[in-house]
Amino acid sequence: MQTYEEALDFLDHIGKYSSHPGIENTSYLLSLLGHPERGLKIIHVAGTNGKGSVCAFLADMLTARGYRTGLFTSPHLVDVRERIQLDRELIGPEDFAACLGLVRDAADALSREGYTGITYFDYLFAAALCWYREKAPDYVVVETGLGGRLDSTSAALFPVLTIITSISLDHTELLGDTVAKIAAEKAGIIVSGMPLIYCNDDPEACRVITEEADRRFAPYIGIGRRNCSLSKEPSSTELMLPGQELSVRENSISAAASADCLKFTFRLSAGDCGPLRESIFSTDAFPDGICDTLVVNSPALYQAENAAIAYTAALWLHLLASPQAQGPYRPPAPTGTCTVPDRVRADLLRGLAGSAWEGRFEQAAPGVYLDGAHNADGIRMLLASVRRVAAGRPVTLLFSAVKEKDTSEMIREICESGLFCRYLVTTVGGARAIGPEQLKECFLAHSAALVAAYHSPQEAFLEGRRLTGPDEILLCAGSLYLVGIIKELLRSAS
Repeated sequence: MQTYEEALDFLDHIGKYSSHPGIENTSYLLSLLGHPERGLKIIHVAGTNGKGSVCAFLADMLTARGYRTGLFTSPHLVDVRERIQLDRELIGPEDFAACLGLVRDAADALSREGYTGITYFDYLFAAALCWYREKAPDYVVVETGLGGRLDSTSAALFPVLTIITSISLDHTELLGDTVAKIAAEKAGIIVSGMPLIYCNDDPEACRVITEEADRRFAPYIGIGRRNCSLSKEPSSTELMLPGQELSVRENSISAAASADCLKFTFRLSAGDCGPLRESIFSTDAFPDGICDTLVVNSPALYQAENAAIAYTAALWLHLLASPQAQGPYRPPAPTGTCTVPDRVRADLLRGLAGSAWEGRFEQAAPGVYLDGAHNADGIRMLLASVRRVAAGRPVTLLFSAVKEKDTSEMIREICESGLFCRYLVTTVGGARAIGPEQLKECFLAHSAALVAAYHSPQEAFLEGRRLTGPDEILLCAGSLYLVGIIKELLRSAS
């Protein structure tokens, strides 16, 4: 293909789903492309919620350390090139078209051999790897598309580190109907002998993940809300689940963070860090533990644990890259030694504080917030942040969702929060869309507040802006499709 416009037109006609496992598709494709993934230092990130944020935070911290860092994520919000970045710069239109052309030629060769089923995601991931092969970054941070075990991104077989973020029920029709089953799919990214950072908030997910890591002799560290202290008071040191001790937690946050960011202490004891499992990386990774003040450029409470996970991953990558870590075995560091210099940590903390991930409780315009929470657990995390930011101000919710989601549970959580003065619902997602009248009925089943239905997100958003005064908030949430549409509307208006 010759132009970027031709590349976009080609993508528009590709099926987004296939009956073949993604890893099988992509393995064939990468083989014909000469295995562009080989030689790249990939950090592979899976999970239900938070994986995009962790990817962005980690990429920005590595860039702040002077590393050239690739970032592959999905989905995009407005521009498909958002998925393929280097040092947070989008791939150029000409490079995008050229790399996609290489992938199309390889896919055509497979098709002539009778193999079909290459999907939209397969094309983009393979194109990204072709570009990274040419640019030769120091690291590439890769977000899984769906699951982990059979995800297309798992065709890149040898990541230097894996990360699993929080696990909850989502895509149950494909990944399983329990947290344990979903965790097992996500744990499929764990690689024998290679380090793992994982979220340890859910006991059942932890059991599945650590059993798989033990089976593969992969060293691991678990991090969760309990490691994130939002105030100095002993009684309010843990970032709790929504609905638990809300008043304590909110008081902690108001003392520890401004309206547009979070500032918290991340503590991880030396006992939690090691000794790690016997492997080529067996060591007390952080013999002094970790105790650092982290600042996140977001008011979202849920970003605390995502930032802590990304920060720990960045510290571990520094240790793995140090001269004493090279070779088949790294001896344990002497107890009491500061293994990560202050200057390194300062660079990482600076990169984190400057990092932002669009569509995650993002203030896109004065009084307008966008959040891609699209499952019940994500909604619960979002509501805790809304309560703190709103501080008693009226909040209007513009909501939409797609099929395959537990929409009824999401709406029940929203209505029972008592945070919103009115609800506007609309439809997004094409063939996966839920009609606005159906969404309206769900809200009316749980709330006596005003609920209005609109057949286009544009109309709903304009009405939301008209209804919310200067001291009120309009929150747009429930689907990343909706977030992308609103962002495009705001860009067009500016």
